[in-house]
Amino acid sequence: MVDFYKIRLLPSKSLQLKNMPKQSATDLLAEISKLLQYHDALGIREYPRTQLLDRFLHKQDRPSPAQPGGGSQAGAKKDLKTLEKKHVFDPGLAKRVTLQDVRQELGDCQRCRLHESRTNIVFGQGPAKTKLVIVADAPCREDDLQTAPVQGEAGALLDKMLAAIGLSREEVYITNLVKCFPGIDAKPAENEIKTCLPFLFRQIEIICPSVICTMGMQASQTLLHSRRSLFQLRGRFYNFNDLCSSKLQDRIVVMPSLHPSILLENSELKKASWQDLQMIQKKLQEG
Repeated sequence: MVDFYKIRLLPSKSLQLKNMPKQSATDLLAEISKLLQYHDALGIREYPRTQLLDRFLHKQDRPSPAQPGGGSQAGAKKDLKTLEKKHVFDPGLAKRVTLQDVRQELGDCQRCRLHESRTNIVFGQGPAKTKLVIVADAPCREDDLQTAPVQGEAGALLDKMLAAIGLSREEVYITNLVKCFPGIDAKPAENEIKTCLPFLFRQIEIICPSVICTMGMQASQTLLHSRRSLFQLRGRFYNFNDLCSSKLQDRIVVMPSLHPSILLENSELKKASWQDLQMIQKKLQEG
């Protein structure tokens, strides 16, 4: 049986341990960090345990990994149960409330610990009637400061991506899985996602788009009730209605794809993203 290291990922292209050029410890750690971030975006969280990797990591100087059944894993399994249930929607909500009503209900939210790391709530941006909703994982620091989703260099790239399929930012609704900046290099926890999810669902039901494009692994896994990697999920549509507890007014499909920030760091992934966009364009033209 192959033994694996499980690593909480903080990535590059592959684990090149042989013939690595001599670097300072700081430079080497930076390269490893880039590699792990890249792999994290792809959903890679385990590496085959080899003698070479053992020596590289100085395993004997590190504490043993937590054993199955430990407290943290038990807590994770409990949190995963929230993803096994169908999404709960309120039929007819769009006839009774608006996006502004939902924003007012959210208020100065302190329902979870994410409020401690934010400056502003990033609720969403775009028209209430649109065929395309983009859902990213969480606001970045720049989004937090500007109170708008997908800003900065990633936002500029997103604008170009939308333009390539004949759309502008003003024609789509953009939001996040959670509405608060989780901190530098941090990701929202399962309980924080669960707390914020009802507000995202209200946004979706009020807008009632034809297509939801989830840009990021957490958004994709959460909306699709899946633990598969983003690269396993992307490249096809999923019927969102089948994942919901109540009948939605219209059929909605979900296309998992890559966040522009990942494309800025890894230009070789742009081809895959373009394929996703072309499929979205065709679906929107159908109807």
